[in-house]
Formats: sequence, structure tokens, C-alpha cells
Amino acid sequence: MNFSTLLALSVVICLVGLALRLYVWFSQGIHPPTSSLSLGDRISAGLQSTSKVLFGGGIVTIIKSFFSDLLFQQRIIQKSALRWAAHTLIFTGFILLLLMHGMETVISQKLFTGYESTLNPYLFLRNLFGLMVLAGVGIAVYRRITLKPKRLKSYPSDWAALIFVGGIILSGMLLEGSRISSYTIFQGMVEEYGAFDEDETLALEAFWVAENGLVSPNISGPINQEQIEMGREANGSSCIECHAANSSAFASFTLKGITRPFAWILGDSAAVSFFTFLHAAFCLAFLAWLPFSKMFHVVAAPVSLLVNSILGKENGTPANLLNRQMVGLSACTHCGSCSLECSSSMFFESFNNDFILPSEKVQFLKKLAAGKDIDRATKKRLQEGLYVCTSCDRCTDICPSGINLKEIFVSARYALLADGTPEKTLLSHFSFPLALAQRYTGDHLKALKAVEEVFRKTLQKLTDLTLPLSLSRSKEMVNQSYKSCYSCQRCTNICPVVRSYDNPIEALDMLPHQLIYSIGIGNTEVAMGAKMIWSCSTCYLCQEHCPNQVELTDIFYTLKNKALKKIDSGENS
Repeated sequence: MNFSTLLALSVVICLVGLALRLYVWFSQGIHPPTSSLSLGDRISAGLQSTSKVLFGGGIVTIIKSFFSDLLFQQRIIQKSALRWAAHTLIFTGFILLLLMHGMETVISQKLFTGYESTLNPYLFLRNLFGLMVLAGVGIAVYRRITLKPKRLKSYPSDWAALIFVGGIILSGMLLEGSRISSYTIFQGMVEEYGAFDEDETLALEAFWVAENGLVSPNISGPINQEQIEMGREANGSSCIECHAANSSAFASFTLKGITRPFAWILGDSAAVSFFTFLHAAFCLAFLAWLPFSKMFHVVAAPVSLLVNSILGKENGTPANLLNRQMVGLSACTHCGSCSLECSSSMFFESFNNDFILPSEKVQFLKKLAAGKDIDRATKKRLQEGLYVCTSCDRCTDICPSGINLKEIFVSARYALLADGTPEKTLLSHFSFPLALAQRYTGDHLKALKAVEEVFRKTLQKLTDLTLPLSLSRSKEMVNQSYKSCYSCQRCTNICPVVRSYDNPIEALDMLPHQLIYSIGIGNTEVAMGAKMIWSCSTCYLCQEHCPNQVELTDIFYTLKNKALKKIDSGENS
């Protein structure tokens, strides 16, 4: 089976995989139930949204997102320069190598007059781009093995992606290195392009041994300098127009020594064939594997970023909601950025439940979206992970693929509720506080009714669980922004005062998010007495980073003023 046949087979497999991916995008989903919408409804909704964007002024937003989120990855660099370096090196190097070298007949030969892959700057750039990719892979491996950030999980698919990408580049460099040192390749070049007599041929051969890394069976030991100069002249007259110095391929030139044992064992020509096969195998296998692997994010992530940059965090129609869920799940690279920033991470360290981490939930929710059966124990762990989530949306904000994770997790909660009896210990009036999208309010009340039925079977008297939490006792607070708090703890996590104590609760009585919660349930007296408001440095970090615009620092000022008035009036004397 020749290369063309294998290439055609890989392309067919890749296209079939892409078709299956598109089918999944428009047929599966988490919540609402996919049975309520046909494949045609989903595709139609997607096309309508696309046309509105293209012809409704959204093209500027697309261009902005393309450069800021896709090319420059501003979301990543804001949080991790090391991960940004790894991603940028791999992505930029691989794409440039693909365009310049992998698609040279389509792009390079059309754009650049006199293009030859053996001439500079192309010979040098090919090695530079390849080295960029290998450096990025090295950083990624170092980050996962040596640094081992907390809450960063690794799966075989993560390593497979790195192995494939690294294998393509390294095998390509080894192939080029074997060709550099190959006497068979040199002979073929001389016979095809040269018109030398015997002395000139030997001199050219000596020059290539001395300068271009050729391994010749005819030359061993020190080479006469005069012969080298004669070969240099022959090279300049016949070779230099289509072949730059092999040392320009600095990476391959360095690795050529690794290929020599293969030439000794297999023979010179067979060694080149072996590395050709190895490189082709990596490339074709990667092409066929791409749509079925996590590497499909190279297609899905740009789509996800562009879709979410246009729609923002708006819900859209049920059809587009499902479409966006599936694009988002496909776009996940399992980079772990969301887990590293998760407000609920402390629960993971206490509960030992991987599903508390956003990145791990996403991996499993792909199965839920596909309608696969989930055993009871796994479902319970997944529910725990979903309900512990505070819906603070930090994961969505940091996701380099632009996935609306909060939307996916809220949808997953209701998918599990619709699938059977909810976990009664996880549902209460404090589940999904204020973080719920408006469309889920009715569903949540139904869920509470289901919990009520569970309790009704075991308790003779039941408190009415369907009344919402009343905030009326805090009407004396002029600043009402506290009502938007849903205890995501971002304020506490970012507070420099809290971080300055080994045991902040003991030192401060209450933490920032607890103070706001106390006000919400009417305990302003307790809040006023907490040392936290008197230790506040008024740096406004909590207020600036609050996802729901709760004006914490201003509220603390109000509490302090109220407390001082009470003291001045003698109420606490």
C-alpha cells in the first residue's frame, strides 16, 4: 500500500470523524432534553444565529476574539505565563510548519517565487518552527510531571496528544537528518543535477563531508583543504542555487548522528526509507485520530471562542443552548485552568471527589450528554460535584477555549434531577442561590417538591421547604447589593487581610463572604461586631473582583458607621 493510498484512507477517516462530530454537536446535549428538538431544529437554529452574526455587525466581535482569545490567548497569559508559553509554542510552531511545509505545494510554492524546501530561509524556518513545537511539548511535560500543580489531573489522552505532536516533529527532524548524511541521496542529486568529472565529483563529495554532514564510504580521515576548496567551487556553480548549507537545518543537522546506527544496520537507503515511513505513520495516524481525540479542540475551541464572544453569557434559544453545550464539551483541552481557579477547590481536597473539579466534571459530562448509563455511585459523586459548585463563573472567565462552564454545570444539575430522585442531602433552599439562570427557577421549585416528597415519607411533620429565603430583615441597609451574593468566596480568596493569618476565622471572627451572608439573613448585629470589618484595609480587591458586583468594601464602611453610632449612643455600654 503506497503513501497516496494511506493518505487517502487517513483523509476519509478524518472526514468521517468530522461528520460524526458535527452530528454529535447537533444531536446530543445535557439539558433541556434533546428529544424535544429535532436534528433539523438544531441545525436551523445554528445557521440562523450564524447569519445574524455575519450580517448583523457581529463580524467586528469575531475579529477581536480571533486575535485576543485565539491567536494571543490572553486568557491563559493572565493566569499562567508558563502554560501560555507551552500553548503558544506548540500552536504557533505547528500551524506555521503545517502551512509552510506540510502544505507547500498549495501555499509556499504559490506565494514565494523560486521556493525550494532546501533553500533558506525555508530550511532554517522549518527547523525553527519544529523546535518551537518541541519546546512547547517539553514545557507541557515539565508542568505536568515536575511542577504537578494541585488539582491538575492527567489522562492517557493528554499524553497521547503530546506524544503524537512531539512524534511528528521529532520523526521529521530525524528523517531530514538521515537525508543529510545519506550517501545514496547525495549520489542521486549529483547524477540528476551535476555534470562533473571524476575529480570534481570527489572534491564535491569531500566538501559535503566536511561542511554538509555527508557520510561517505569513499572518504575517511583528514581531508585535503585544497580538495575542499575545489569542492566548494563545484558546489557554488551547481548546487547552491537549490540547496543551502545543511547546517542551516540546525536541529536536524544536530540529530543526524542518531540516524547513523540505523544506516549501519539497515543500509543507507533503507534507513532513509525507515524514517520516511516513521514520519508518514505519525502524520497519517494523527490525521485519522484527530476528530476522535482531545486534539479536536483545534477545531472546536475556535468555534467555541467565537460563539461565546458573540452570544456572551446569554442563554439563547433551547436549540442553541444545546449546540453551545456540545461545542464547549468538544473544545475542552483538559488543561486544568478551571480547576486551578475553582472557588470550590477546598472541598475537593477535603472530600476526595474528582467531580468537584470543573475539568473532571467536563470529561464525564461528555458521557452524560451522549446518554450513556451512569451507575448510582458515580451519579451520587457527580451530583456532589455539581451541587458543591458555587456558580461563581470563574471557570468560564478563565477557560482558554471560551467554554460557558457555568451554563453546562447548571444544565447538568437538572439533567440529573430529571433522570431520577435527587440526592436529598444536596438540595435545599440554599442550592443554586441567586446564581441560577432565570429559566431554571421553575425547575428548581419542582426539584424541591421532589425532595419534599422524599422527606414526607420519613417525617410526620414537614416544614414548608418551598418558601424562598427572606431578606426583609436587612431593609435598614441602604446598599442592597448584598442580595446578589451567592457565597462563591472569591472575596475571601482574594482578601490580603485573610491571607495574612494562618487561622483567619479565629483572628477575624468572620470572613468577607460570611459577613455578607450574615447581612442577607438579617444578622447585621453579628456582622458589625466582627473583627474583619475593622481589619479591612479598604483595598477594594473584593469589590473589584466580585462576579455579581456586590459592593463589599462600601458595605463594610456602612457597618462600621452603624457600629460607631451605636457606641456613641451608648446602646452597647
